[in-house]
Amino acid sequence: MLPKGNKDVPTNFTNAVPELDSIIQNLTTENKRLTSIFVHELRNPLSLLKGTIQYIETKHPETKGFKYWNQLQDLVNDMELMMADASLLNMANNLSKEPTDLIKLIEGIHYGFISQADEQQIDFTLSIDPDCETYFTSYNCDPIKIKQALSNLIKNAFEATVPGNYIHINLNCLKEDDDIPYSLSIQVSNNGAPIPEDEIETIFTPFVTYKKGGTGVGLAVVKKIVDLHYGTISVTSDEKSTAFLILLPL
Repeated sequence: MLPKGNKDVPTNFTNAVPELDSIIQNLTTENKRLTSIFVHELRNPLSLLKGTIQYIETKHPETKGFKYWNQLQDLVNDMELMMADASLLNMANNLSKEPTDLIKLIEGIHYGFISQADEQQIDFTLSIDPDCETYFTSYNCDPIKIKQALSNLIKNAFEATVPGNYIHINLNCLKEDDDIPYSLSIQVSNNGAPIPEDEIETIFTPFVTYKKGGTGVGLAVVKKIVDLHYGTISVTSDEKSTAFLILLPL
């Protein structure tokens, strides 16, 4: 969260040093370019490896009975998934901001998960502080990226919950002492399985995952999207509830 009274620090800093914004953009572009090249170059030998495995299976069907043969194919599939996720993480750098009605956007996300909530018997609710509605209705952001971030958090919440649990989205705002809001607050909470304390520290680290079949990219993408909007994301978790809190500066 940006300190009170210093909400425009990034903008003020780049205004004071005009060339800084250009330097940051060039570094971001170069990082994206190198990552794309790296992923592309990895795909070529991996595709060859996958094709070779399939050829061997076709010519020598008995290999399917070898003890670790299926594991070899699974490892190749895992690498393909990780490269796809690396590309996704790389693309998260691109923002296309526009004035957005975040209430309508989040109501749409909520509605899209209602059928899943009914099927899994989850109490899925959305609440909005009426005093803060005005600040949500025209917020300059990338609506597609914000939707992606919130959808990821909600999907994770569904994975952590069981019938009878709840998932709650709360929209609020943080205010100065003079009652003027300085940050939008979007919280996604649930009372499902808690996140172990030793996992929280690295939960947003790319390619670090504690879920079976996970790649550790989902939450990393969420954090990158929030960071690019000059916001913050944090998580708290115990036996009673798990809550992801996104703060977006006004």
